[in-house]
Amino acid sequence: MRVTPRFAALLVALSGPLAAQSLNIDFDKDATSSIYQGLAAALDPAGTAAIWNSAYGSGTTTITKSNLLNSAGQSTGVGVSLGINGSYLSAPGQQENGGAGLAYQSLMSDYVYLAATTNAEVLTKNGSITGLDPLKLYDIYLYAQGDNFLGEYSDGQNALITINGVSKQTSWDGVPGGDGLLVEGIEYVRFTVTPNASGQVNFSYANVVTGVNATSDLDGFNSRFAVINGIQIVDLSLVPEPPVALLGAAGLLVVSRRRQR
Repeated sequence: MRVTPRFAALLVALSGPLAAQSLNIDFDKDATSSIYQGLAAALDPAGTAAIWNSAYGSGTTTITKSNLLNSAGQSTGVGVSLGINGSYLSAPGQQENGGAGLAYQSLMSDYVYLAATTNAEVLTKNGSITGLDPLKLYDIYLYAQGDNFLGEYSDGQNALITINGVSKQTSWDGVPGGDGLLVEGIEYVRFTVTPNASGQVNFSYANVVTGVNATSDLDGFNSRFAVINGIQIVDLSLVPEPPVALLGAAGLLVVSRRRQR
């Protein structure tokens, strides 16, 4: 089949939404913290200009952020709430800060956290994402890695995150300051979920205690802390498979040719 200019233009038009705009939340220490800008692990056509929402808090409280902006800066009806014990900003430590260029420093070096009384006790706090479409499928990325992995009572915890009864754990790549990569199961975990009938996704996060809520603590030490650095929410209905787009283009081309006869 000869690819005509019209067909080529059609392919370009259909290839536009291959990456979805996301909702991005950067959990910061306070209003003076740098808000992360740019890409993280989720695909996003807004590129390095992608917009992140800042959320922060301190003390035993619940952070609530409503009408989140999407990555193109458009207001949405989506909101997030999260139980915490406090917030923190660290110097670049052992978590992933984006290598020598510190590309992810403003995403990973500050965070909100929970703190159990001891490293033998599990503390769990809950969060929710509201205002989603209950008929759609979403990828939820949760970044959860602290800044020091050197001691039993360090704040360099990994975290155990649970959605719909499924638990996933973050860890550490073993490189002080990170290896410059954001990797699933290390810096973040990802869940593919459908919201409930109210358009809500509920989740929990907890510190990891070997033999209590996890088989092992992947960073080598139990910790009384667990953190949330950031969250990304991607509407998968905006991410069609390339073959589907190509088939659609071919079908439209056939219709166009028939009309020209």
